[in-house]
Amino acid sequence: MPGQPKFTRTVAVSVVVNPFAVTVKDWNRGFEKGDLSEWEAVDAEISTTDPYEGDYCCNLEDTDSSITQTLDDPMPVNAVFEFSCWLKRPDGVTHFLLRMIHTDGTTNDVGGSLVAAGWNRFWFDRSLMWPGKILAGIAILSYEGQVFVDKVVLGIASEVLTGTVEVTQATAESLQAELRPRPKGGILETGSDTTAAAYATIASVTVTDDKDFQLSKVVVSTEYAAWIKYRWAGADISCERLMDEKTILLEHFPWDYEDMEGDGAKAFDVQAKYYEEAGKVNVEIVGEEV
Repeated sequence: MPGQPKFTRTVAVSVVVNPFAVTVKDWNRGFEKGDLSEWEAVDAEISTTDPYEGDYCCNLEDTDSSITQTLDDPMPVNAVFEFSCWLKRPDGVTHFLLRMIHTDGTTNDVGGSLVAAGWNRFWFDRSLMWPGKILAGIAILSYEGQVFVDKVVLGIASEVLTGTVEVTQATAESLQAELRPRPKGGILETGSDTTAAAYATIASVTVTDDKDFQLSKVVVSTEYAAWIKYRWAGADISCERLMDEKTILLEHFPWDYEDMEGDGAKAFDVQAKYYEEAGKVNVEIVGEEV
């Protein structure tokens, strides 16, 4: 297996941009051209095996396979509100990365494991991006095993681009309308446990009936590398994040998710499992009920 990928720490984002124009090419986001034109492919091919939508998808054939899309015109990361795609494993467990590539040579990754059968959506929203960087391209990679890819989306400003279009970047004011105000609140719950091979809940908040739960941040520290994910009412609502040992995650709640309305039984929880070795994970859930 290749060396463990480096995952980045999330920081709070303040969106301040100036208007600009960008031309986006007719990139082959759904692979419906029947080829990999406009993608740089490494050990990848077009497939007709059970695509998520349309007639085609992309097959990342093995470990270290990848597809990379280079933008015609680099754009501020602050202008992007979503980078997402649908992924499917053929069998077993697949590990993958979604990558944002910046003009200064740095990259920012979100990754996880595909355990469930069928197609699953994974995303890279504003809360996971690096403000102040200029986006040069995006990539999807397999770092262990085979994975199928379909319906890649790059959302810019207040709309998702489809085809070759001329887009005028929204002003800071209109972008701000897209953002959730950061809830204040305080520490609602803490938890600490030793990670196991399967996901287990480390900390959980049960939301009061007729109250909306708004998450300000989750603070995580780990003894050894661990996978972290969020759930609401028993369903996954975030990408899996691989936390390097002894790192701390300060993360806003995914901005495109609706408020969590309680009924006295539904709960927001943070789950963890180990990457290679069991170790202690500490979690704080910070937010408020309104």
